[in-house]
Amino acid sequence: MNFDVKYHIQAEAELKRRKQANAEELNSRRAKLEQKYPELARARIAMATAGAKLVATVLEGGTPEQVRDKLALIQQENTVAAARLKELLMKAKFSPDYLEPIYSCKTCRDTGLSGEGRCACYINTVKRLAARDMNAKSPLTLTGFESFDVALYPDTEQDGCNVREVMRLNYGLCRDYAEEFHLPNTGLLLSGKTGLGKTHLSLAIAGRVLAKGFNAIYGSAPDLFRQIENEHFGRAESGQSDSTADTLQKADLLVLDDIGAEFNSPFYSAVFYNLLNSRMNAGLPLIISTNLTMSELKDRYGERVASRLLTMEMLKFFGDDIRLVKLRQ
Repeated sequence: MNFDVKYHIQAEAELKRRKQANAEELNSRRAKLEQKYPELARARIAMATAGAKLVATVLEGGTPEQVRDKLALIQQENTVAAARLKELLMKAKFSPDYLEPIYSCKTCRDTGLSGEGRCACYINTVKRLAARDMNAKSPLTLTGFESFDVALYPDTEQDGCNVREVMRLNYGLCRDYAEEFHLPNTGLLLSGKTGLGKTHLSLAIAGRVLAKGFNAIYGSAPDLFRQIENEHFGRAESGQSDSTADTLQKADLLVLDDIGAEFNSPFYSAVFYNLLNSRMNAGLPLIISTNLTMSELKDRYGERVASRLLTMEMLKFFGDDIRLVKLRQ
């Protein structure tokens, strides 16, 4: 993972806080239960004593037979104490494992490490922290599905279809996409003139996906591509590293707003293709909004980009600029 080292430091600190919080919760459970049921304390102490005896027996030494016999007796004591503890917990209407160590991630036991290296929980934490910073300046909290008004679209025909009904359908598809979001997933391509609600619904989807616990990033294509360019050519602000592209490639959902509004350059076209290609290969969806038609997208970015865009579900937006409609009301 080529993320800035600060996100790894923050992730380690978050793991430490989780472990501390879980330890405090376990101590609180023990204190409350053992005060009410003293026999629970005696059973737990018996288990701890058996564990200490095991260590002492190994250090004490003796013939293999003597050590084996002693360990067998101690193990039997531990088994009896553990069974008694579980019996008492169930009698008190608690699960048998209620006083066992608490882990936020049972795979790595909150160490951040699994058998194959970094645990998925650690990787997801780093990705979430990087996405949080990238979303800090975006208007993710400004719009939602509840503020999208289909009645603002005219009940008239355009290109052989009813504008309001098409926009009602688009609204429903976007809302369902957000509510049923999963990975892997396909993406959405929102196409139409400016001011028709593409950004509004894109933001609404991203906000809902974030609320469901996924890692989503929203940004305008011109701003994000410019940031990648500055990092790539060493023009980033002090403290930034070459990590924006990696963060965008690995987010659960990437919303690229206003594709086609960025400066037309081979570098930006390559950035766009690499994002599309890497994310689609990984089953990570994009939501792309653009004022360009599919034909114009093909002319601007080439056949390779167009062929990948065609695998996305395309929603065409119709009507008049909603901002002007509201002003006339």
